[in-house]
Amino acid sequence: MIDKLYKTILASNGNNPDDISIEFSPGAEHVSLQTDLWTLSAFKENEIKFNPTHIIDEIEKYQLELYNDLDNNKSTTARPIYFENTYNILTSIGLTQSAKRDTGEVSTTNTHNSIGTGSTTPTEADVGLATEDTGGSYARRSYASNGQRKVVSQTAKYGMLWQDSTVSAVPISITESGVHWASTGSSTIHARVTFTVFSMTSGDLFVTQINELHQNG
Repeated sequence: MIDKLYKTILASNGNNPDDISIEFSPGAEHVSLQTDLWTLSAFKENEIKFNPTHIIDEIEKYQLELYNDLDNNKSTTARPIYFENTYNILTSIGLTQSAKRDTGEVSTTNTHNSIGTGSTTPTEADVGLATEDTGGSYARRSYASNGQRKVVSQTAKYGMLWQDSTVSAVPISITESGVHWASTGSSTIHARVTFTVFSMTSGDLFVTQINELHQNG
């Protein structure tokens, strides 16, 4: 887990966590690179507490403490029950929406996080999650009121805390997540990711953390 944790810390500090290989071709003297590292983690709520509206700040602080524990064979902080790194797909409609924000044609922002149970491989043509959660207490969660989003240097950061009370019901097998510019509806997804199943049960916390780095190559 320490290697995955190290990648997350690098991304949180605005660094690309992986080596980049670019094949040069005429006309490609200037390349725009975007790295979107997602970290999915889960905990028992009786072992750790997070303030949802400061989830980015608190999860990054926790990860530094955990890395220090693992690197020094200590046990001063709670251990996650699930920890995964993966890269998302930026959808074609999401890229178009981002471009239109730059030209002032739309006034949207990336406002909501979703979770689901689908495992279809993400593609640029996606217009939503494969199988978004539905029913019960589930609704896409707002970064403004239920999570945190901010930009540090060239890294856009999004964080959300999910609990057993904010999904349709438990147990639930969570395998995908998305970033949206609307609270409902299809064709509003900026990014989608799939990951190894996390089986949420009563008393579990699930954190989605995105570091979206924009840089010139």
